[in-house]
Amino acid sequence: MEKESIRVKKVLILAGALCAYWIGSGFATGQEVLQFLATSGAAKGLIGAIIYTILLGFFAYTLYGTGQKMQFENPYDIFVYYCGKYVGKAYVWFSVVLMYGIYVTMLAGAGATLHQYYGIASSMGTYIVALLALATAVLGVEKLIDIIGVIGPVKIVFLAIMGIAALATFAKQPNLLSANSALIATAGFKTASGNWLWSAILWAFLGLMFGITFFVISGSSCKNVKEAKLSSLIGVGGIFVAVVFVVIMEIVYLDVIRGQQVPTLAIAKHVSPILGMVFAPILTLCIYSAVSSIILVVTRNFAVDKTKKFNIVATGLTLVGMFAGTLLPFDQLVNILYPISGYIGIVLVAFMIYKEFINKNAFPYSKNNKESVENK
Repeated sequence: MEKESIRVKKVLILAGALCAYWIGSGFATGQEVLQFLATSGAAKGLIGAIIYTILLGFFAYTLYGTGQKMQFENPYDIFVYYCGKYVGKAYVWFSVVLMYGIYVTMLAGAGATLHQYYGIASSMGTYIVALLALATAVLGVEKLIDIIGVIGPVKIVFLAIMGIAALATFAKQPNLLSANSALIATAGFKTASGNWLWSAILWAFLGLMFGITFFVISGSSCKNVKEAKLSSLIGVGGIFVAVVFVVIMEIVYLDVIRGQQVPTLAIAKHVSPILGMVFAPILTLCIYSAVSSIILVVTRNFAVDKTKKFNIVATGLTLVGMFAGTLLPFDQLVNILYPISGYIGIVLVAFMIYKEFINKNAFPYSKNNKESVENK
């Protein structure tokens, strides 16, 4: 058998695209990490980050490989593949609703970011990012991956710079991290759950629901399974680095982020006015790249990309999302939507484990007949 070759450039672009997709408004603004990890303090938050990464790595590794192997015509068929026709269809529609809800949440994050730094109306910021994302999505999935694959590493570099600044501050004040770890739980921030371990696990399951169709789409663009799985692991590794830096910086700069809708932007401005000036557009790029990906993923349930129907549906969804994103405060949207989605992901993982490790012939699937066994 011929040895599977790996295209290094493709692997790096896909890993970068995963980081860009993941570090959207919830992550890049600091609200996700704050509510799921940082409010538990440094020790528990960092252990939670490791648990989160291990679980997320398993999900991405498995789904990138399945996406490459199955080459689904519609990425939402992954739910039918793992859960069967009826439960799978229920998951398809829940996923569409969830992803669209996250899309609206990210647009709210865009508005909050642009308002906090530039002083423009939150609604105007929401509209700008929504229209830019629509323009990118209509270019198709391959062009989208190429664009956001470059943005992903840039995000991690800027988060790392702020994380290193936080470590430098900690080095000068060794008691700061432990002192703020004790204070952050009572600082009035919203939390995902009352238990630090469960918050970390719940965040990983949310990641599964948020990322499953993107994992499948990315995996299907690879030449072989080895290339797909390597891309997923490198991408998740980059996400882990970003998570660790954000946990540390939010605890070290506790006094800076109090009352802020966008904690990371407040930290950037505190570290250096120049860093804040540069980070604001980078943060907007973070949100734009994730929003572009999500609107494409959601619309793919209704139409194939780069078709007239796709463009019409994407435009309609964008117009609705633009206005819905101005209705609730950003941190409130994150606190309502994200934990619920994590619970739904737990059931899906049970189906995945059953098919991957217990009965590979469960819920037989083929492209021509989703209820029949695939001929291999």
